[in-house]
Amino acid sequence: MKRSARSAILFVAVAVVALAVGVTSAEAANGGATVTTFPVSFVLSSAACSYLPAGTTVTGSTLERSITTVRTDGNNVTTIVNATHAHGTATDQVGNVYVFNYSNEFRVSNTVADQGVFSGLMTDSFSLARNGPASLHNGFVAELTTDFSVFSWNVRHASGDPIAFATGPVVAHCDPL
Repeated sequence: MKRSARSAILFVAVAVVALAVGVTSAEAANGGATVTTFPVSFVLSSAACSYLPAGTTVTGSTLERSITTVRTDGNNVTTIVNATHAHGTATDQVGNVYVFNYSNEFRVSNTVADQGVFSGLMTDSFSLARNGPASLHNGFVAELTTDFSVFSWNVRHASGDPIAFATGPVVAHCDPL
């Protein structure tokens, strides 16, 4: 799967699971956490990530853990809180082995006036380091507004080149997860 499609699907999958849980689970709707662990993989190349040396391709995989809490208050305002983390190893095209760490947290709420649109803060980081020429440290803090198909960003801080911050589906640059 291409990096941009992979990132978009991951964001949407986490969001859809969170919304589905809020609708179908009394425990989750009342503040209980839903924990999901699933395999993730990526292929990151210098074609998409200008921070990698020319001709570099890094492939990684691991298990990712996502913890989601959905709460709906007395005014029918829903708040979704999610923390997703992954840590694993990756290998480049000549066999160098790297360690990567991914972390994403967000807290978004809808409003009584617009139940389908959620806004809030997202913090995201992806790092890759160890033996070999590739080294990445990307991240951002942004105000996020989404209906979980279209994302719009007000970036407070960004480092490296994690994703495209254009309104629309998420397009990965140097943050493949």
